[in-house]
Amino acid sequence: MGMTWDGWALTGAEASAVRADPESIWERLNADRTSPSAVDLDKAWHGIHWLLTGDPWTTEGPLASVIFGGEELDGNFGYGPPRLLDPSGVAAIAAALADVDPTTLRARFDPAAMASAEVYPDIWDDADSFAGYLAPNFVAVKEFYRAAAERGQWVLQLLH
Repeated sequence: MGMTWDGWALTGAEASAVRADPESIWERLNADRTSPSAVDLDKAWHGIHWLLTGDPWTTEGPLASVIFGGEELDGNFGYGPPRLLDPSGVAAIAAALADVDPTTLRARFDPAAMASAEVYPDIWDDADSFAGYLAPNFVAVKEFYRAAAERGQWVLQLLH
């Protein structure tokens, strides 16, 4: 199975409910995650983070917050606590992503550097890892943040 990343766009009321009862996140994990208000990056999350930031674990700045942003909530659902981004953080991420496209990321794609930095999972030298995996997942997460920002929503992130 491995480490996967999911994000959900939430209303203010939903964000308050999750903050009050982080265990309710299990319901989201067990529900259909293919709605426009959710994004499932599978294992592409770390490669996307690397391509956006040039570092495997930085949490500084809006591009790092795409994967590792927001307030840490109580609970551990696999690989650390869930995180909750407020609408201003979501808007900052959407604005930062507006000028990034797959062509920009392709220029940063370096399988050897990613392997050296231990970017998960170690598949980056596969011929289709960028075009068939990273690029489509990046487009999905970019659209997810754009739509959430447009609606003034919160974003719940979970690495599990």
